[in-house]
Amino acid sequence: MKLENIITYLEDLAPIPIQERYDNSGLILGNKDSDISKVLVCLDADEKALDHAIEQHCQLVLSHHPVIFGGIKSFAGGSPEGDIVIKAIKNDIALYGCHTNFDSASGGLTDLLCDRLGIKNVKILLKAGDGSFGAGRYGDIGPISGEELISTVKSRLSVEMLRVVGDMPETISRMAVYNGSYDSDILEMLVSLKPIALVTGDLKHHAALELKHRGIFTIDAGHYGTEKLFVEEVSGLLEVRFPELSVIRYEGKDVFTYY
Repeated sequence: MKLENIITYLEDLAPIPIQERYDNSGLILGNKDSDISKVLVCLDADEKALDHAIEQHCQLVLSHHPVIFGGIKSFAGGSPEGDIVIKAIKNDIALYGCHTNFDSASGGLTDLLCDRLGIKNVKILLKAGDGSFGAGRYGDIGPISGEELISTVKSRLSVEMLRVVGDMPETISRMAVYNGSYDSDILEMLVSLKPIALVTGDLKHHAALELKHRGIFTIDAGHYGTEKLFVEEVSGLLEVRFPELSVIRYEGKDVFTYY
């Protein structure tokens, strides 16, 4: 099938215009007229993911995080972006990123994360555009205890270690999720929804202090931990929509090693 058919499907699910300003979702390398019979789906299009795509004879790498975010003046070898792009060109592999547009879209990654954690009656934290998409989600859960929520996050996201901020609630019946990196723009909304718990990633020290001060019990499951489900979920979507397409899952590993 043509790459253009896959792109049309992805951009119907998650239109490029709803991505964040800093982002670079979409086709980064390749020709829309290319024939695609096998695609590798990954979180990060790093060299190991690309090497696996080459071994599996894939013509497309579909990643959550784009290979290139900002402007680059040179693709000389030696930089992560340069090495990956050069190798992809040599092996005739297209690169496509489906990032913050897929996070914010209705039915996208943030909604899928809510479903994975068992959150019901899901609503958008920060609405954008016509209100049908936006950043973060919140909804109902349980009621469960703080300890039960920690166990739920560990088991359903398959993460071994979490960072926890704030006093452990006896009962949680409402919670929010903000996958990837926490953004302080959601703080006032969280405060207005108290009592509420938050699951997020990449929480910085001062942001954690503020969340604790404002009484928001927070679980930091990591950037990788809150987004690796992209691989399984998007692979499943592609297999249903394009049964003739061979889909290779590559979850990779967290860039951090824990001791």
